[in-house]
Amino acid sequence: MPHTSPPSQETIADDALTVAVCTVGRPALTRALSMIAAGDTSTIHEVIVVDNTAGTLDRRRVLDACAPVRVRVLDGSGPASVGRNLALSQARTDVVLFLDDDCLPDPAWAKEMAHYMATHLDVAAAFGKVVPVPVPGWELRTAYLPQLGESAWGVAQGDDGERWCPAVSAPSWTPGPVRGEPTVPWCAVGSSNNLALRRSLLPAHRPAFLPHLGPGTGAGSGEDTELGYLLMREGRGVAYAPWALVQHDSWMSPASTEPAHRGYIRGNVEALGYHAVRGDQHAAGLLAAYLGHFRANNGFGLTEFGEILEWAYGSFTGGTPRAPLRKSDLS
Repeated sequence: MPHTSPPSQETIADDALTVAVCTVGRPALTRALSMIAAGDTSTIHEVIVVDNTAGTLDRRRVLDACAPVRVRVLDGSGPASVGRNLALSQARTDVVLFLDDDCLPDPAWAKEMAHYMATHLDVAAAFGKVVPVPVPGWELRTAYLPQLGESAWGVAQGDDGERWCPAVSAPSWTPGPVRGEPTVPWCAVGSSNNLALRRSLLPAHRPAFLPHLGPGTGAGSGEDTELGYLLMREGRGVAYAPWALVQHDSWMSPASTEPAHRGYIRGNVEALGYHAVRGDQHAAGLLAAYLGHFRANNGFGLTEFGEILEWAYGSFTGGTPRAPLRKSDLS
C-alpha cells in the first residue's frame, strides 16, 4: 500500500506531525484526547481518529474532547492494523505518531517526539517511553530474554489478586537508534502504543502493518513486533526516544491476564513466523529463543511445545493431560 497523502495547499512545518488514535470506542478515548489537547500542541498538525466501532462512536464527543486541535475522524473496518494503515495513507505529514486510547500522554509528549524525528531524519520508527499509570504499591519487573533483549511490565496487588500492566519500557533500553542484530521491538525499544513512523522511509512494497496481525484479528497482537523486526532487518532506522513519555492505564485483572498472554504468544509466533517460513533464519532463531524462554518461565504449567500451542490457540489448561487423538479422530 503506498503511503501517499491527499493533495493539500496548506503549508506544513518541517517538524509537524500527525497524531493517530485507532479506537473501538473505549471510555478512555475522551481522556486521551483531552490530554493531547491540554499538552503542548505546537507541533501537532492534526489528530486523526480511526473509528473502528462500526459507526457507534460519538463523534461530537471526540471533537469536543480534542478542541481546539484539528481532528479528522475516519471510518475504519475493524482490525487495528487496517486502521493504522488508513491513518498512514491519509496523513498530510511525513511523521505519524500513534497513541493507544488507554494511554495518557505527558504534556510535552508530541513536541518531544516531533523534535526527535525532525533532528534524526534517518529514523523510520521511534518508540517513546511507556510507564504504567501509578497505582498503590506497584512495581516494575523486567526479564532478560537471551538473544532478544529485556522486557518489562508492571505488577500490583488488587482486591482480586495480582494485576499486570504490559507493553511498558525497560530501564536498560538505550536511547537512540538500535545497534546490533535485529530483534523484537518490545525487548529493545517499545510497542505501538507510543510509536512514531516516518512514512517516506517505510517499505513501499507492502502495508506498514500486516492486516492479519494485531488486535481485531485471529492473532490478536504482533503487528508492531513484525513491523519493528522488519525495519531493523532491512537496516531502516529504529530508535528509542524516551523523552516522549506516556503512561499506560492497562492494569489487567487476574482473569484477564491469562487471555492476554495467549494473545501475545499468538502474535509473536505469527509475527516472527511470517519471516521464518519465508527463509529468514534469524527470525526463526528469535522465535525459538522466545518459545524457549516462555517454556521455562510461563507460570501456567506449560512444559512442552504442543501444550504451549494448544493453550495459545485453544482451551488447553496447563498441568492437565492433553486429549488423546488418532488420525481417525480427525477425519
